[in-house]
Amino acid sequence: MNISKKALSAILCVSLSGLLSNSVLANEKMVSKDKCRHAWSKKGDYAARFDARMPALHAALQLTSAQEASWTEFLNKIRPVKLDQPVPQDWKNMSTPERLDLRLSYMKSHETKMTEHAAAIRAFYDTLTQDQKTIFDKQFQMHHRAS
Repeated sequence: MNISKKALSAILCVSLSGLLSNSVLANEKMVSKDKCRHAWSKKGDYAARFDARMPALHAALQLTSAQEASWTEFLNKIRPVKLDQPVPQDWKNMSTPERLDLRLSYMKSHETKMTEHAAAIRAFYDTLTQDQKTIFDKQFQMHHRAS
């Protein structure tokens, strides 16, 4: 297979320009542009969004009067709370083991709150009929989709 020098240099130029453009893109600074779709990461008042969504869920579930007490208990237990956030200036004078211990304590606090949240959802979920469970699953799935 004979390749002319002109064709070979053209292929080489295209390949080299492709490599250079990739390296330029690779060095682009990775900065969060508030594109994260998790509800907890969005700026604003999560409690207000929660309060706006719950009446729609309540209406969709068409709860019986016997289920209303468990609904109220469910709302009170899963209402958003402000989680402890690390304070950056406290970290400057800490040793690495101290910072790790502090981060672990925050993780344990978050895990405790999530465990309580899951227990409240399970308790309410158990009071629902099969049709209501389907509606509930669909409503909560909309906020946790992977796409």
